[in-house]
Amino acid sequence: MLRWLVLVALVVASCVSAADAQQRDSSKDFTLATGPGHGIWSDGSTMWMLQPGGSVDAYKMSDKSRDSSKDYGGLPAATDPVGFWSYGSTIYLTDNINDQILAYHTSDKSRDSSKDITLASGNNGPAGIYSNGNTMWVADHDDDMIYAYKMSDKSRDSSKDITLASGNDLPWGIWSNGNTMWVADINAFKIYAYNISTKSHDSSKDITLASGHRSLDIWSNGNTMWVLDFTDAKIYAYRMPSTGGGGGGGGSSTGSTSIFFLPPPPPRDTTPPTVLSVERTGNATTADRALTWNVTFSESVVVSADARINYTSVANVTIPDLGAVHDTVLVDVPGVVTGGSISVDLHHPITSGLLIELVAPDCNRFVIHNQTTAFLYKLRQPRDLGDLAGVGAAGQWTLHVSDHAKHWNGTLNTWSLELESDGAVEGSGDTYAITRYVAGPGNHTLSLDGYEVRDRAGNPLADTEPAVNEPYHVVGAAARTCQTE
Repeated sequence: MLRWLVLVALVVASCVSAADAQQRDSSKDFTLATGPGHGIWSDGSTMWMLQPGGSVDAYKMSDKSRDSSKDYGGLPAATDPVGFWSYGSTIYLTDNINDQILAYHTSDKSRDSSKDITLASGNNGPAGIYSNGNTMWVADHDDDMIYAYKMSDKSRDSSKDITLASGNDLPWGIWSNGNTMWVADINAFKIYAYNISTKSHDSSKDITLASGHRSLDIWSNGNTMWVLDFTDAKIYAYRMPSTGGGGGGGGSSTGSTSIFFLPPPPPRDTTPPTVLSVERTGNATTADRALTWNVTFSESVVVSADARINYTSVANVTIPDLGAVHDTVLVDVPGVVTGGSISVDLHHPITSGLLIELVAPDCNRFVIHNQTTAFLYKLRQPRDLGDLAGVGAAGQWTLHVSDHAKHWNGTLNTWSLELESDGAVEGSGDTYAITRYVAGPGNHTLSLDGYEVRDRAGNPLADTEPAVNEPYHVVGAAARTCQTE
């Protein structure tokens, strides 16, 4: 996620004039029904576009219209899919977060982990991918190079790596005709060409983009290069430079070419999954107050917890002179914190005399403000909580405000805590363990708020609440007490 967010802050280079651009063929442009995607691939008759969430939209090559009958729903286990390629009966996605290439059966979109590729150390910024059936090439936007892997045993093949030319500093999509490898660059306003044999830059085959176009991913049939734009909801078409022959795969090209078609997907099942049963695993009697239900669904599904959670408390309490006040919110979903921020709305005449701390469920304390610069009565701007990484998200989070300057009271109005977590959920197939955290003793029923449930076709759960609500009686589950003074 963070690597992707960095891209939006890039300074745009000076634009090239349309006269300098490679000859355009606007008759073959696509106008996308949704915003910019993450990747494109085609079999010559259908253009598929990978959406940020892992679903795949289909468009007809003939008239550039949507063809939802060939869409693919959300592909399971793809945390942050950014690269997209298909070869025969297998679909490959780049997982930008976990540094791996995930494989799926073309027929039913189910996972085929036997064909996954775990990327080598150093290949930490994977983006676009391309394969000819023997080698998988992976563009790395951190290292400015193309890494190569053997398809047979998924091992590295450094003899086929390509070190990119100066200026090709933010590589993303890649495509080859067997002799030349073209590399899109988000920030360079051109597509660079490299000789596969010599690994050298071949500027005579570069494609200079029209003014304002920024390439994210590319695909070609050998005559036309389609460019998925980074900012526009468009796929722009360019006539290919003369290549003098071809080969490889993934689409037709000049010379002798092997063409690999992505078979049409089976009709989409639009029946949403349902909850069949909910089984409790026992009463909570420990201080962590974690309640777990085993939930069985009507079919194989993918369950994920929200990666970003926000809790707000309207405290409206007095900060006593030379005293302290604390307020607590309960985070009720599992996972490990990867980042976060906090906003505090308070009023105090001498804010430079305040100590503001956030106390995590494990009793670790994080200083937000420590009797230093005054902030003009109110602290409202979010403060980054990068130091929280690795802390368990679930449990009570306490804001502690203490006054160390005489003569004045203050007021803690509201505060909000936003946490980013790994969204971990235990389970697979049709059965998952859903865990919630509760404030104290009493009867509690399961809620799936904060969880997303989808089947392999991308259909969401028919009802956000389980069909069976079996209550838990929490006994003696006192909250863990952290020292707040």
